Amino acid sequence: MSTADEWVRGYARQSQADFETFLKLQSRSDVPACHHLLFLQMACEKLVKAHLIQQGGDPAAFQTSHAYTAKTLGLVIRHELTIRGFKRSQAAAILSHTKRMAQEIELLVPAVKRAGLRPDNCEYPWEDANGQVHVPLDWSFIPSSLLLAMAGRTLLKLIPTAIKRLLN
Repeated sequence: MSTADEWVRGYARQSQADFETFLKLQSRSDVPACHHLLFLQMACEKLVKAHLIQQGGDPAAFQTSHAYTAKTLGLVIRHELTIRGFKRSQAAAILSHTKRMAQEIELLVPAVKRAGLRPDNCEYPWEDANGQVHVPLDWSFIPSSLLLAMAGRTLLKLIPTAIKRLLN
């Protein structure tokens, strides 16, 4: 049977690969935004699962759900901000943005729909309340604009350091 440390490392390694793929795709204008964001979502999900297991969570509990990013990414980023010595006011602004960003990132997963109110996702077409089918390729996702803000860019710098911390 695998140890919790092995699960932490496994999730962190895959998170790192997903995040590196996200970064590579960011520089490619010929790749749709839905694909960029899919790798960001997967990286964040695996990062928070590694963090939760490191904090004593049962690895088996994290293998069937996608609903951890919204609640946990802020905790991971808060830890990184503390380690890096960010001032309270700077940290508060980044954490506020991270909370919104984490909620939107979690919604990129098809299984997370907020009681049917947000069917948009990065992987599959969906139907809106008016019966119109939407395709991720054509959709303008909220995280794309949130990443452009200064706090969004800071978040993108903190994610790889959080992953590396879990790998050590």
